[in-house]
Amino acid sequence: MNLFMPAIQDMSGAFNYGYVSHAGQQGLYKLDLANMRYVKTVDLSNYSCLPKSAQFSSLYGLVIIECESSGQLVLDGLTDAVVSHKFSLTGKPMLSPDSRTLLTLDNQSRHGVTLVVQHVSDGGLKFVFDVKTTLNISSIAFYPSQTTHGYDLYASSTDKEDILFLNLLTGKVEMMTGVGKAMQPSLAQWENPNRPIAASGIFGHYMVTPANEALFVINGETRTVNCEIGGLVHPRAIVWVTMQLQ
Repeated sequence: MNLFMPAIQDMSGAFNYGYVSHAGQQGLYKLDLANMRYVKTVDLSNYSCLPKSAQFSSLYGLVIIECESSGQLVLDGLTDAVVSHKFSLTGKPMLSPDSRTLLTLDNQSRHGVTLVVQHVSDGGLKFVFDVKTTLNISSIAFYPSQTTHGYDLYASSTDKEDILFLNLLTGKVEMMTGVGKAMQPSLAQWENPNRPIAASGIFGHYMVTPANEALFVINGETRTVNCEIGGLVHPRAIVWVTMQLQ
């Protein structure tokens, strides 16, 4: 069984429902989050969709579903009607905090990874561009853009001392180097990435990512390493703690 819950986003709109999937079933059970009870069954058998992951867009109330072997499916979060189905678009969808940009990470090719960028609109998802890279991507972080009111993207590598920067408006790619060697993927636990990367929020300037024996703090504005904290053994998790100033 998988539980799909809406994440906190920049926009004030909130989803009152989540979804639950059961192994081997081509559909979802709609869950009332206030009362914690099922209210509806969503049949996806016409699309051969075994739900694997989900993203909730506060903008236009869309729910983006990753199907196990039948691509990407978009639901209307209010009516649960299927808005679109792209059978050939495989990979895990990840939504920017402002709900305006969807990135799909397709790593099924033997020749590298494809990053597919789509914009969220009132008619569903609109393809913008895709970027192919030979970098084996471990984790991504959305970072507030310096040139637009949206976000850009940083991605860490499973096996290289590089971090990829992607401008989500222009498609421009840059590489940062010298961020230490990642720990072996076999040491990662509970299907987590071996090199997570996390941003400090909409008003933050920094990101953090662990290496095999250190933690690197990165300045997202200058795209440089701010500092390195050594003496750590296989750091695996990152938690940003925010504080309300009185």
